[in-house]
Amino acid sequence: MTTKKETVPDTVQGEGNYEAARRYDKSASDFVRSGKIATAARKAKPLDADEAAKLSEAERVRLSHSKGEDSTATRAPKDNREAVKASVPSRELP
Repeated sequence: MTTKKETVPDTVQGEGNYEAARRYDKSASDFVRSGKIATAARKAKPLDADEAAKLSEAERVRLSHSKGEDSTATRAPKDNREAVKASVPSRELP
């Protein structure tokens, strides 16, 4: 008789790809620590008025599908623990 442990390979993803999530988190952290955020933001600016109009329209369409404004999306918290506490008030964090 085979056990569940024997039939489930080590690479099972389940509800999410944990390895990909770890790679993304490390990459995002490395990018933030690199100090290249301001440069990336400048490069992401619209090149001309036509592109700016298209981006504004895309934002309008995106918001039209929203159930409401996400107040946490407008600015990044100084301390991520505070954002988590705000979104999960019943959970105690260190």
